[in-house]
Amino acid sequence: MNLRIILFGLLILAQIAVPLRMIQQRETVLREGALFRFKTQPIDPADPFQGRYVWLRIKEDYVRLSEVETEAVDYNTRGYATVSIDEHGFAFFDSWSTERPTTGGYLKTRALGQQIEWETLFENERSRMHKGLRIDIPFTRYYMDEAKAPRAERIARDASRDDTCWVAVRILNGQAVIEDVMIEGQSIRDLSAVE
Repeated sequence: MNLRIILFGLLILAQIAVPLRMIQQRETVLREGALFRFKTQPIDPADPFQGRYVWLRIKEDYVRLSEVETEAVDYNTRGYATVSIDEHGFAFFDSWSTERPTTGGYLKTRALGQQIEWETLFENERSRMHKGLRIDIPFTRYYMDEAKAPRAERIARDASRDDTCWVAVRILNGQAVIEDVMIEGQSIRDLSAVE
C-alpha cells in the first residue's frame, strides 16, 4: 500500500515538474538569449487547443549553402545553423554543422532539403535558382489574445506586403523563443489593441 502511495506521489511530482521545467527554459531564453530580427510573411490561423496565433513564415528559412554542400546533407539530419546579421540588421542563417558551435548565435534544427526559387523568364519558361539548405524553423507561431488576433492578422498581412514586418527572436544555446512581432518598429500587441 505504501509503495502505491509513493509511486502515485512521484507521478504527481513528475506531472508538475515537466511543465515547470519547460516554462523555466523558455523564460531563461527570453531573459538571457541574444536578440535577432527575422523578416516575415505572417498569416493568422487558429489552433483549437492552443488558441489564436499569428503564423510567421520566415523569409530566409534556409542556410546559405552551395548546391553541392546542400546535397551532402541528408534530409531530416539534426544539426546547427549559425545566425549572422546582414547590413540592414536582419538575421539570416549562414552555415550548417552537425556539431554544436562554440561561439556566436546558432539554432538547433534539422535539414529539410534544398530551398529552390522559380523565376519566370518568359510566358512558358521558368528558371530554377538554388538558394541553400532549407531548415526547420521552430519559431513560426506567435500566440495572442483571442480578441486581438484577428486585428493583428490584418495589420501583419498589410505590413508583410510593404516588407515592414519582422519577428524579434531570442536565441540561447540553440533554443529560440519569440519575444515580439514588430511592424514598422511597433509591437503587434500594441497595434492590435488600438481601436
